[in-house]
Amino acid sequence: MSSDAHLGDDVSHPLANVPTECYEILRHPRRLRVLEILGARGTRLSLSELTTALLERAATDDHTDQRRREVRISLVHNHLPRLADYDILEWDEDGVALVDESPVHPADLSVLLDLCGDGDGAELLETLVDPARMRLLSVLADSDRPQSVEQLAGRLATPDGGPFVDPDRAAIALHHSHLPAMAAVDVLNYDPESGLVTRYADAVSIVQ
Repeated sequence: MSSDAHLGDDVSHPLANVPTECYEILRHPRRLRVLEILGARGTRLSLSELTTALLERAATDDHTDQRRREVRISLVHNHLPRLADYDILEWDEDGVALVDESPVHPADLSVLLDLCGDGDGAELLETLVDPARMRLLSVLADSDRPQSVEQLAGRLATPDGGPFVDPDRAAIALHHSHLPAMAAVDVLNYDPESGLVTRYADAVSIVQ
């Protein structure tokens, strides 16, 4: 897979080494945990071993047989096939392992694992794992002052590639989509009347 994840040289992007086409697959906490476990172990794991490791990392102590079956089923019917479709891992009757030249490396995922925190972080991941929104967090991390939509649009527009080709389109997308969604999960404050965006330090710290 090719990568267009470098969304402008003026802003350090927290997922610079992750191809943007892989973002969709990284929006679920369990898939992130699978990659974290496989990267840490550095070897092929049986499905049973991977299930056990996931349960050990769970925020709850619900390690019943029923819970174990639920996790195993989700791996077999959802997460492992999808990760395999993106050529990130391989799995068969011998177990599960990262591929040798995976487009996603576990070390690149620390920012996403931080989003998960001690819970599953599903809503945050679903909202923020997006090229424009991760870049927006990086822009906000560079300033301690409120930024206008126009200022942010100017920073995000990159004619040579990236999520927006010009400031006008960037401003429209920010106002109607990205800023309201990010405000809803409490990573920033957006006042549509003034057009000002204020960062929440504890939220944007994940990109620093």
